[in-house]
Amino acid sequence: MKIGDLIVDRDGQLGIILTEPRLATATRARVSYSDSGSEAYCEEYYLIDVQFPRYVESLVADEVELINELSSR
Repeated sequence: MKIGDLIVDRDGQLGIILTEPRLATATRARVSYSDSGSEAYCEEYYLIDVQFPRYVESLVADEVELINELSSR
């Protein structure tokens, strides 16, 4: 995925990628009721900023479909 590529999101809206994918992390805690106590784990994913007709939104790169790549010149 590159800046200028055309994507479609889960709702079927078309958008244009504005930024290169950037790494993001989410830390979640999981409580276990055993002797081991609670655990925390990190989930990594890539975010992209997408221009839709009326707004800009940050989306997880794996949740959009690339439908047209901007050719390199």
